[in-house]
Formats: sequence, structure tokens, C-alpha cells
Amino acid sequence: MNMRVIARKNVQGNLQRYMAYFLSCVFAVSVFFIFSSFIYHPDVTEDKIYGGEIVKVCLYAAEVIIIVFSIFFIMYSNSAFLQARKKEFGLLSMFGTSKFQLRKMIYYEQTIISFISIAAGIGVGLLFSRLFFMAMTALMDVKAPIGFTIVPKALVITAVGFIILFQTLTIISLARIRKLEIIDLLKAAQQPKGMPVYSKWLTVLSVICLAGCYTLAATAGIIDMIFRVFPILILVLIGTYFFFTQSSVAIFRSLYKHKSSFYKGTNIITRSNIMFRLKDYARMLFLTSIITAVILTATGVIYMFYADLKNQGETGIPQAISWVEQDASAYHVIKPDEVEDALKDAGAAVEYRVDVTGIPVSFKSDRMKWKTKGDEGLMISEKDYNDAAEKKNLPPAHLKKGEAFISFPFVYGNQTFFESGETTEIQTAGEKKMTLMMGKDRNKGVLFSMGRASKLVVVDQETYDQAAESVPLNKKMRVLGYELSDWEHQVEVSEKLENMVPKEHQDSFQVRAPGYQIMKQATALTLFIGLFVSVVFFAVQGSMMYLRLFTEIEDTRIQVFALRRIGVTKKEIRAILGKQMGFLFFIPFLVGTIHAAFAYKALSNMLGSNLFFSAVIVIGVYFLFQAIYYMITRKVYERAVLKNMDI
Repeated sequence: MNMRVIARKNVQGNLQRYMAYFLSCVFAVSVFFIFSSFIYHPDVTEDKIYGGEIVKVCLYAAEVIIIVFSIFFIMYSNSAFLQARKKEFGLLSMFGTSKFQLRKMIYYEQTIISFISIAAGIGVGLLFSRLFFMAMTALMDVKAPIGFTIVPKALVITAVGFIILFQTLTIISLARIRKLEIIDLLKAAQQPKGMPVYSKWLTVLSVICLAGCYTLAATAGIIDMIFRVFPILILVLIGTYFFFTQSSVAIFRSLYKHKSSFYKGTNIITRSNIMFRLKDYARMLFLTSIITAVILTATGVIYMFYADLKNQGETGIPQAISWVEQDASAYHVIKPDEVEDALKDAGAAVEYRVDVTGIPVSFKSDRMKWKTKGDEGLMISEKDYNDAAEKKNLPPAHLKKGEAFISFPFVYGNQTFFESGETTEIQTAGEKKMTLMMGKDRNKGVLFSMGRASKLVVVDQETYDQAAESVPLNKKMRVLGYELSDWEHQVEVSEKLENMVPKEHQDSFQVRAPGYQIMKQATALTLFIGLFVSVVFFAVQGSMMYLRLFTEIEDTRIQVFALRRIGVTKKEIRAILGKQMGFLFFIPFLVGTIHAAFAYKALSNMLGSNLFFSAVIVIGVYFLFQAIYYMITRKVYERAVLKNMDI
């Protein structure tokens, strides 16, 4: 019997332990192959698909993420496999096996698994490539479907790339065997674990880091987030790592000193098992928590943005078709009759029409973080504002004489032009100056949202009438707009109307549907690709948990046998195993969910929308998958632990 045969039999004998690792590798290879098949598909490389270059960039980025993540996962798995089999290697060494032969055997084992994983991954990728191409055809709104074909370049890149990756990481992991002595190998599984210790300073540091990153995320606006992203990431990583290596030990040791009804019966066994293994679990819990946070944050943010896209479109561009005439006495941009005729020909139903005349004004504000001195706005009456706001289901304004407020749809977070109760001087186009008491800014789009007309200075009717007397009609501005019942699908007529506007007036005309459809398509595509990558992350995370459990299975079986001898029932043993597994599965989920929740809060601040229900959907779906995986793993693990035991 040579080393190749021994390696093959070892793989067969440890199949249950290798299974999750193998399936995760297969899934990573298959997703990488599917993405590569699209990138190098003839229809994409020959530019037969509109927007194909952008999609290719997204898929390239996803492939890099998969490769980087695979490197860390394989290194972690190899380390765990070697750690779990030290006693076996020690016995082989006693029987005369040299270190070179041990490394050779491990190399053959890893090579067998890697080649089978690559072959299976490419096979699965071929099976699902057609479905992926069909989905991409639908998302990109391609009239001619992307045909299924085997892409040789994708096949070669996937096979060669993963062979090099697996072989390189396997050779690196073999260096550890060289430094180990027989006595260390034999005693590896028998070394007793002492009471875990922790540092008070590092425990405090973890609390400070987590509190700091949560505060930064919860209070961030759209501008603040640009500067806060990296500090938040660094604080999250440091805080989470020391939470599991230090704070968790402090919590369990505190519970260990105090009697609690929560730890009656077999709970004391579960608590002790977890506490004495916390240091061993720390790295895995840290990694799985961060993976969970990444999955929930990335998928959740994209999904929430996608779900809120229509609302953002209606806020940013208040009417589906709108324009502003700089001279209210004539139509230079486009005539309303022309717009209405085009809409009628396209079968587009008009929901409502706005037609508001305003006075150009200028004012000063030193509160905004961007340069706003000498700001230009459009003064309109309270009545005109309320009429437009009512059509958009926004609250009306109630102003007294001499009161006003700014309506600007692109202010987020704590940014304001004026504090409530602050007075300011406003100058009209007729050179008339007036002092007004400003109320709280409103950040919902009501009328045209470009240029001067985007900043509405809303005043009471009497004040407006007095200011309008000194401004001739040709010095005033006129804002017109049409809201359509089915505006999302009115891309063709919107683009037609854009082409009817003279080039010198393009900045005074805006339509909502074309930009919305582009954003919707891009976001849907990003979400689709993100889901694939997230599933890879989820599979790898689950594999790490599965691997951790099966590396300790022999110790667990010895403990279960001892518990059975002192009278612990079968039901109680299953409960102990279930609680220990529940800790490994759901504590990282809880920590990752808390991290993601503050990321969702930051996104809500930036978008100015309540995304609570979207967050609940994302977290709920992930929890469902986690619970299903937990139940399956628990069943398999219990069966493996209790195998050949009369209990």
C-alpha cells in the first residue's frame, strides 16, 4: 500500500468531516466559473450587449472577492484539519513514517479533494450557466437572449487558477508538519485547558471601539459617511475581535462566579464547555461574525436602496416631466401643448399638472458645509406650495406674515440652511430687500429640482404679493410639470420630449423615467451579483462552523460517553449538543446583525427614508437560512457523535 492509496482511504474515511469544506469549494468554483463564462462570452466580448462593459467590471470585482475569500477559507480549513489530526500523525510517526512521507500523504489528500472540487464546481457551473444567462438577459433588458455556450477561456482560467490556488496553499500548510515533534503530536489532543483569562484593558477597548463605531454610523449623514467609512471599519474589526477574545471571557467568568437559575441542570455543562473553549472558538466566532455583518450589510444596503429607488426618484425629480421657464411671459423651453400632445400619442395618463410662478431671490447661509454664500432660490407663495405639496401627499405649510422656510430636496441629516426662528435678509429680482423669520427646512422635493428652482423660499401669501408687485412678469420664473400614472415605463416618450427641447435649454428640462430605469437596472444587477457572492460567503461561514464541530468530535464523544455513564439521559445529551451548537451558530449572527443594523441606520440617514421593514426582511431571510443550516448540521452532528453508542 503506497501513500496515494493511504491518502485516498483517509479521504474516504474522513468524508463526513471533509463534506462541508468540499461543498463550499465546489460552490466557490462554480460561481467563479459562471461569472467567467459571462465575462468571456462572445456576445459580451463583441459588444453585442448594451452596458456589457459595466457588468464585466462588476463581475471582475466579484471574482476577486471570491478568490481572496477562498484563500483565507482554505488556509483556515487546512489549519483546522492538521490540528484535528495531530494525534493520528503522531501514531504514524511512531510506526516509522517519516515527516516527508507525512507531508506527501497530506499533499495527496488535499490534491484529491481539490481536483474533485474543481471538476465538480465546473460541472455545476455548466449546469447552471444557462439559467444565469437567462437571468442576466432579463436584468439587462436584452432583446436577443444570451445564448448558452461553453466558453473555453473561462474553463481554462477557472481550472488553472484554482489548481494553482489549492496547490500553493497546500504546500504552505505542509511547512507546519516539519516543526512538530512526535511527543507534541501525541499530546496535542490530551493537553488540559485551563480557566481562560482576559485583559481588563482590552475588554474596555472592545467596548469603546464598538460604541464608537456605532455612534459614528448612527449619526452619519451623506457627507459625513465619506470620511467615516474607514474609521468605522477599523473600529468594528478591532472591537469585534477583542469582544470575542476578551469581553466574552469576562462575561462568562462573571457568570461562573454567580449562581443563576439559568444554569441549573445540564446548562452548567453547556456553560462550562463553552467557557473553557472560548479561546479556541474566538477566531472562528470573530470571522463568522464579520462574514455575517458583511453579508447582511452588503445585501441589505443594495436591497434597501433598490426597494427605496422609486421613492428616491420621486423625491429627487418631483414630477415625471418638468421644466422651468426663466422668462414667465413666454415659452422658450417647450410649450405645454406640445408636451400634452406627445403624452397623448404615447397613451400616457396625466395624474396631475403643476404651474407655479415665482420670483428669483438671493440669500446667504453660513450653516451648510458646502459653499452656499450668495445662494440663489425661487420665492413662491404658501398657497402655490401647498397646492403642489397636496398633490405629492406632503404636509402643508402654515405661515404667519413675515415667516418663511427653505424647501430643498438634497439636504440630509443635520444639515440646514437656517435654524428655526433665525432671521435673514432676502433680496428679490426687483432689488427689493426683506427680512424674514425662517422656519425649519423641508427636504422633500415639490417642484423642479435643478438650479435656482431647486431651492424654494416659501413665504406667506401677503409677503409674496407685496414682493411680486415690483417684479415684472418677464423677470419672474415659471415652473411647469406633469406627473404620470405609470411614469416608470414612460421612457420612450420622456426621451422624445428631451429631444424636442433646444440644446441651450437642456438644463431647464428634466424627466424621471430614463434615469430611474438605468438606476433600477444597475441596482438590480448589483443585487443579483451580490446575492451570488453572499451565498458563497454563507456557504464558507457554515463550512467553518461545521469544520470546527467535527474537529472536536472525538473529545465530544468521550464526554458524551462519560455523561451517559453517570446517568444523563439521551434527551439531555441532545439538549447539551444543541445548545453548544446554537452558541456557535447564533452568537455570530446576533453580533453581525447588530453591526448591520447600524449600517442600515446610516443608510436611512443618507436616503432620508425609514428602511425598517426592508431591514427586517433581509435579516429575517438570512436568519431563516441560518436556522435551516443549523438544524441540518445539528442532525448530522448528533448522528456522528452518538454513532455506535448504546444511548
